[in-house]
Parts: sequence; structure tokens; C-alpha cells
Amino acid sequence: MLKDITNPVVNGFKLLASETRWVFIRGLRRWEIRQMEKRLAEEYVNLGKSYAASQAMGEAFDPKTSDNDLTLKQISFLQEEVAHLEQELAATRAEFVKGRTEDAGV
Repeated sequence: MLKDITNPVVNGFKLLASETRWVFIRGLRRWEIRQMEKRLAEEYVNLGKSYAASQAMGEAFDPKTSDNDLTLKQISFLQEEVAHLEQELAATRAEFVKGRTEDAGV
């Protein structure tokens, strides 16, 4: 009888703890993603400055120069990394929910 009364309360606290943990993990992941997005924006600015400098000198923009090539590779890497982190965040959430439903026997 007492177990029937306390079981929902215990499950509620477990759910609350699980959601608190998820919010903390999500916050840290989102912070990491925002940092990558800021870095990506900086790389776009660098690429734009390089383009503007080549136009100001009357030259054609050459993406194969060492600085431009490095910037383009960095942009590509950061785009892939942001996409990977966002997919990983969604997968982690799905695992949290799956684990919680398995624990509850749903």
C-alpha cells in the first residue's frame, strides 16, 4: 500500500532529475555549437576581407592561395562540425527519452 503511494512520487523525482540533467547537457552543447558558429562567422569575415583586398588591388580573387584555401577548408570543417554536433544533440535527446521510457516500463 505504501509502495503504491510512494512509487509515483519516486518516479516523478527521477523524471525531474533526468530532465535537469538533460537541460544541463543541452545547455553545454548549445554553448559549444554557438562558439563554433561564432568562429564560422569570423572565418566568413576573413574570407570577405580577403576578397575585398584582392578587389581593391584590382586582382581576381584566387581561392587557391594559401590563406584563402585555409580559410575555405576551415569554413567547410566548421560547417560539418556544427551539423555533427546538432545531430549528436538530437540523438542524445532520443537516447534520454528512450532510456526513461525503458526504465518506466512504458
